[in-house]
Amino acid sequence: MNTTEIDKFNQFIEFPAVGRRYTWYRPNETARSRIDRVLVSEVWLQYWSGLTQYIKNRTVLDHCVLVV
Repeated sequence: MNTTEIDKFNQFIEFPAVGRRYTWYRPNETARSRIDRVLVSEVWLQYWSGLTQYIKNRTVLDHCVLVV
C-alpha cells in the first residue's frame, strides 16, 4: 500500500506552545487567529522531548515570532 502525501503530512503533530494564544493579529486587533504552527513527528519528539515552543509578542509585523 502506497502512502499518499496527505497521509505523510497527517503523521505530524503540532508542537505544544506556551505564551500567547494567537500568532496573527489584525493591526487594529479586531481579529486574531492561530495560523502559524510548528509541526513535528513523533520520532522528533522522542529525541527532543524537553523543548518548548514559545509564541512571542508581535512587534512590527502582524504575526508573532515562534521560538523553539
